[in-house]
Amino acid sequence: MKKYLCFSLVLLSSTANASLINSYDFNDTLSDTMGNGVDLVASGGNISSGRYNFTDNQGLKLTSALPSTSDYAIEIKFQINQDTSGYNKVIDFQNLASDVGLYIFSGAVDFYTAGPTAGSISIDTDYTLGLARSAGSITVFLDNNELFSTSDSNQAVSASNILNFFEDDNNTGQREAFTGSVDFIRIHNDSSSFGEIPNPVPVPAAMWLFASGFVGLLGMRKRSASSN
Repeated sequence: MKKYLCFSLVLLSSTANASLINSYDFNDTLSDTMGNGVDLVASGGNISSGRYNFTDNQGLKLTSALPSTSDYAIEIKFQINQDTSGYNKVIDFQNLASDVGLYIFSGAVDFYTAGPTAGSISIDTDYTLGLARSAGSITVFLDNNELFSTSDSNQAVSASNILNFFEDDNNTGQREAFTGSVDFIRIHNDSSSFGEIPNPVPVPAAMWLFASGFVGLLGMRKRSASSN
């Protein structure tokens, strides 16, 4: 009798603890495709053909963004559609109040001011950029290849749990931004699920799964009572 109930609970628990938490795929909406998170908020730009398109300092804001502000992973598939010279901010962690963050700098990836500069970015080309923070260190990936890992003095920790994408901070007069588009933004517990395609279990389906296990349990109890 216990097997059916335990099996249903295990499946529900594995769904809740999946490493891929939220996925924003821009299928005509700024909502989380998996139905687990808050909506993105756009500052200008537009959604077209499954992408969010933006120009200088048009970007996206996500509040209550991370399950943990100190241990998380972010994966973004995007492209730059202009000259990559100078600094171009990709992720801002301090609600546009600080110059630190993840940038494309002169065609390479840079975390200012924690990390080195590495990798190569060309215009009009899709790249998947990943950043994972764990145990006080950040690791940056480009197309699933590790670029660098470095200690972080809380520069990638958001005190207000707000992330801004593609919009530069007010500290530099919002001069360091670019024109481009993004195919998806995904939030993970860690980098182990980078590259995973979201396959959510909708809440109604999950409830049906639990209900079917409960019905099976009742059925077994009924059969057991009949046999006695």
